[in-house]
Amino acid sequence: MAGRVLIVDDDVWFADQLARTVKKAGYRATCVRNGVEAMIEIDSARPDVIVLDFFMPGPNGLVLLHELQSHSDLATIPVILCTNIASDIKSDTLEQYGVRCVLDKTAMEPSDVVTAVRKVLL
Repeated sequence: MAGRVLIVDDDVWFADQLARTVKKAGYRATCVRNGVEAMIEIDSARPDVIVLDFFMPGPNGLVLLHELQSHSDLATIPVILCTNIASDIKSDTLEQYGVRCVLDKTAMEPSDVVTAVRKVLL
């Protein structure tokens, strides 16, 4: 059974590109645009991994990370963080929030997300 990937990003074009690439790799992908939609989707269909934009209007990525950690049944979902400021983020400080990988949106290809998904789902 293919892994379920939840993509949380307010950039519709970027999220759709990631979803297409993830689906071509054999995973099921769902896109939502913000943290509120993400929690609704997580409640209805728990993902195996979350690909999360850090900066979004409304509840941003950090708020969603805190929300996930406040629920013991959701705290174990691995997160791949995508951001334009990846070089400014210390990934080891985010491990406590379930972040397993930080990708720089300015330098990444959609296939990098597939590589990261495979890595965290091993």
